[in-house]
Amino acid sequence: MTSMPPDTTGPLDGIRILDLSHVLNGPFATMLLAHMGAEVIKVEQRESPDRFRHAWMPVDADHDGYEFLVVNANKKCVTLNLKNERGREVFLDLVRQSDVVVENFSTGVMDRLGFGYEALRQHNPQLIYASSKGYGESGPYADLRSFATIAMAMSGWANASWGLSKAPGTQVFGPGDEAAGVSMALGILAALYHRTQTGQGQKIEVSMQEALMGFMVSAFHEHFEGMGPAGAYMEAKDGHVATHLPDLTDDLFRRYSTALGHPEAIEDPRFATTAERRENLKLLQRTVGDWMRQFTARELFDILREQKVPAGPVLSIDQILEDEHIVARQAFVDVEHAEAGKLKLLAPWIRFSETPAAIDHAGPAVGEHNDAVYRDLLGYDEATIAELRETGAI
Repeated sequence: MTSMPPDTTGPLDGIRILDLSHVLNGPFATMLLAHMGAEVIKVEQRESPDRFRHAWMPVDADHDGYEFLVVNANKKCVTLNLKNERGREVFLDLVRQSDVVVENFSTGVMDRLGFGYEALRQHNPQLIYASSKGYGESGPYADLRSFATIAMAMSGWANASWGLSKAPGTQVFGPGDEAAGVSMALGILAALYHRTQTGQGQKIEVSMQEALMGFMVSAFHEHFEGMGPAGAYMEAKDGHVATHLPDLTDDLFRRYSTALGHPEAIEDPRFATTAERRENLKLLQRTVGDWMRQFTARELFDILREQKVPAGPVLSIDQILEDEHIVARQAFVDVEHAEAGKLKLLAPWIRFSETPAAIDHAGPAVGEHNDAVYRDLLGYDEATIAELRETGAI
């Protein structure tokens, strides 16, 4: 078995998280915490590990998929059967040694196993228990299972996206899982801080549906204020450029129109002030659209950047990977994986001056750290670990 990865120097160094979550929203939360130095122990059942390992992969794939390897980076992995009597004892030993438990099972699963929050806090009163469900743990939909696409449908995200794209029925791309993951990670950090002040643990609950709604401030603005989105994607000779027209100051609009060869636009009474540009937004977009089609996306970016006007080309993934700014910031790191080979992973994007976040390794193999965790953390001897294997506990 592989030894435990080296300690990181992140700001959460010393925090131990027991991660029972699967697929994406829970693992995304614990990925962020692992980036920041928390010791995250992923718990899987050997016979039925996280199905995300081979989701959207060829049936004969000989390694875990890229997405799994990303969201489980820096984590340790143990196998444990929570329905096995000895496995249940081992789990409680882990709970006593942990700061946080994270799970995203369907409502009621952990309670039926005897491992709900009220039960676990009897074994660790300072425990922080974080749970994410599709619709939360109360209300008429609490018992319904959900996936990212369903959460996006039930939060208004899909409908709002179709309204902008004018393409109902198309696949909607959005943070269906990630919004809940970020929210849960933030909640865990707040609960850890509260615990340092009071010594109290607590339970955190995040609804995927509500988390997505929290990421839709602009859509709710449009609904309640009757104002459409301010941004615009304009067509260039060879692609598109994102820009922001209605709220540009007069000075910015003067520089904008002059850079594109139309200094007279600032004298046009329809565009002379911010209020008039907002009032005539559709006309303004058509007018500027005609200007922009005379340039390539890169030419537009360079012209407007020189004038310090906010704008940016719509980049493909290939272009992002080669972008001078992304390269200069070393936003991606190369990580070697025993089965998948060399992987290019997005580096932790929350940057700390004194306690840097880092990626030590991609997602672990099933049970990769069994020996290390059970021997070094729980103090089990080799005979006990062998017995746990033989009885199907781990």
